[in-house]
Amino acid sequence: MLRIFLTVSVLFWNQLAAQNAVKEMIELCEQDDCPEPAVVIEDKNYEEMEYRFRQWIQTEVHAVNFKSAMEIGLGKLFNYSRCGNVAGTVVPVSGPWGVFGYLQNGEIQQRFTVYLLIVSEVIDPPEPTDPTVKIVFAPPVWYFARDFDKKVDEQQIEERVIQFQKDLEQDNQPFNRTFFVIAFFNTHGLIGIGFEKAGE
Repeated sequence: MLRIFLTVSVLFWNQLAAQNAVKEMIELCEQDDCPEPAVVIEDKNYEEMEYRFRQWIQTEVHAVNFKSAMEIGLGKLFNYSRCGNVAGTVVPVSGPWGVFGYLQNGEIQQRFTVYLLIVSEVIDPPEPTDPTVKIVFAPPVWYFARDFDKKVDEQQIEERVIQFQKDLEQDNQPFNRTFFVIAFFNTHGLIGIGFEKAGE
C-alpha cells in the first residue's frame, strides 16, 4: 500500500512540475517574443503542441554530443545574426535555441542540426554568407512535448530523450522516430524535448 501511495505521489509531482514548466515556457515566450504554441493539449505526462509559422537559421554539425554541436553551431548562427549575411546587417534572433538530434535503432547519432529562431518581425531575412548556414521557413507542425525546468547535465538530457521516446511508444502514439528536438528557453534549465507527431 505504501509503495502504491509513493508511486502515485511521485507521478503527481512529476505531472505538476511538467505543467509548471509549460506555464513558465509560455510566460517566457510572451515576454521575449519567441513563438508560443498555438494549441496545447495536456496528455498524461506530456503535451501535444501545435506550432504555426516559424522561421529560423540552422547549420548541421557532426559532433560527439549535442553540447559540442551547440558550441560549434551557435557560433556560426550568431555570426550570421551579427552581420555575417549578404546585407551586412544585424538580424534579430530570439529563443528558444537548440538542436534536432537524429536517432537510428533507438540510439542518438553524432549528427545534429543546431537552430536559432529569427524574430517574427523580420519578413525577408538576408541570405547567409556561410554556405553551411540555411534559413528555414517552417509550416505548421504538431509535437509531442515534455518540458523541464530544472538544470541537468547532458547525460540526463539524453536519458530524458530516450525515456520520452519509450513513453510515446508505450502509449502507441504516432510520432516520427527518426529525430527529436531539444529547445532551450533560458540558461537556468528550462528546456523542452519534442518528437514530431506523425500523420498530421
